[in-house]
Amino acid sequence: MLYLSALCGGTWGDYYETVEGEKLFFCCNNCAKAFINIINEAKKRFNLNKIDYIELRGNFYRGRNIEVKNGENSHKFYIKLSDDGDITEFKEID
Repeated sequence: MLYLSALCGGTWGDYYETVEGEKLFFCCNNCAKAFINIINEAKKRFNLNKIDYIELRGNFYRGRNIEVKNGENSHKFYIKLSDDGDITEFKEID
């Protein structure tokens, strides 16, 4: 189950997007795009058919450390995003 109340931490806005079958709140379309890009990149890089859980730590300026889980499998990575929500840096974390 994914849960997110705005990727940037904002509580303003009224933008919703369905991700992995769940309707999630985002402050804007750029944060929704960024989150979807993170999900899709993790699925692609780690050969996952779905993500059961995601934890994001950090912020736009420093980048984010992310952990995704599918069943018993866990993967950690660092990511930076552009203002438009595109991935500019991706690095696996041990």
